[in-house]
Amino acid sequence: MTEEAKLRILNSTGFSIGVLPIRYLGLPLSSKKWNKVDCYQLVEKITKRITSGYSRQLSYAGRLQIVNVVLFSIYNFWGTVFILPQSVLQEVDKKYREFLWGSSEGHKKIALVAWDKVCVPKKYGGLNIKSCKLWNVAAVGKLLWQLANKKDVLWVKWVHEIYMKDTDNIWENIPPQDCSWYWKKLNVLKTEMLQWYQRGQYVLTPNGTYSMTSSYQAMLGLLHKCPEADLLWSSIMQPRQRFILWLAYQGRLLTKDRLQNMHIQVENAACGLCEQESAETHQHLFTECHWGNTMRKDLANWMGVILLRGTIQQILAWIKSRCWKQLKKEAVAAMYGATIYYTWQARNWRQFRQKHVNTNFIIAQIKKELQVRLERVTESRKARNCQDLIHRICGR
Repeated sequence: MTEEAKLRILNSTGFSIGVLPIRYLGLPLSSKKWNKVDCYQLVEKITKRITSGYSRQLSYAGRLQIVNVVLFSIYNFWGTVFILPQSVLQEVDKKYREFLWGSSEGHKKIALVAWDKVCVPKKYGGLNIKSCKLWNVAAVGKLLWQLANKKDVLWVKWVHEIYMKDTDNIWENIPPQDCSWYWKKLNVLKTEMLQWYQRGQYVLTPNGTYSMTSSYQAMLGLLHKCPEADLLWSSIMQPRQRFILWLAYQGRLLTKDRLQNMHIQVENAACGLCEQESAETHQHLFTECHWGNTMRKDLANWMGVILLRGTIQQILAWIKSRCWKQLKKEAVAAMYGATIYYTWQARNWRQFRQKHVNTNFIIAQIKKELQVRLERVTESRKARNCQDLIHRICGR
């Protein structure tokens, strides 16, 4: 376009000439390939959130909520629009991971569970945190779906007129050498998405409408369901107790035997809650320790059940197999999960604060918590089918 034509357009519209990169709706737009420096604002925003004062005082469950809601929404605003550099995706994942396990600048903490395990849905044994790399591919996949279905969108029409003159089939399209880097990258990524389509139709949903979640789960591959996931994540149990029970279920809490296996010096490897002088292991602490067994027995009698003695996996599987109403299963699992949580808390108080915790106080606390949680669901269908339990625990 000649300078004279530019001036004529500017004079008639009142516009001014802009220069890339620019910001649009809070996102930077550029004609050049992105690098890590271009995305510093994304990493900076996430870092600012996780270094704020309140976030340092959160429990594991609180930090999980921040990651899944606050931090993911910041990332998702960018990740659904742009194909982000791998170094940026790795940096965001690192920020998530360090924040979840309590690491901060100058103070690193051990990641208790592998990140690949964390980044799967809860029903498969994870925490439902989205892997940034896989979610970015799933999100950008919607652009490919719009192209494949020739959606009535301006940018789709433009691409068909400029880059897809020779063929309307995106799967057969070969990008020209002089096209933009984004179009080249999108054509590279389409090979990962080809299995989601049959005869040009998206098959991961019944009606053929694109779903980022379905695409993300397809990239996770074949996963095995956790049979007790509904009990592990029951709403009757408090969030912080659910998280500790999830860790204990996988044997990932830092008991003294685990610390020794990691070559971390431990002065006294014996259990600090009982007088048996037994080594502190998951098996002993949550199955054999007299301190915890006394508490579980009293609470089981209060609920009118006889609780099996065994590992965490065995007890949850046993509860799952009972011919009880679903609410009763969740309530008994919540009681059991609370004993696991308070046993671990009492162990830490004894270890780091030299304080002894009275089991009678813990029993009273668990009873109060269960009453409060069950009273919130007294009008639900599950509660109407389980009135005997509601009457026994809540006195109604």
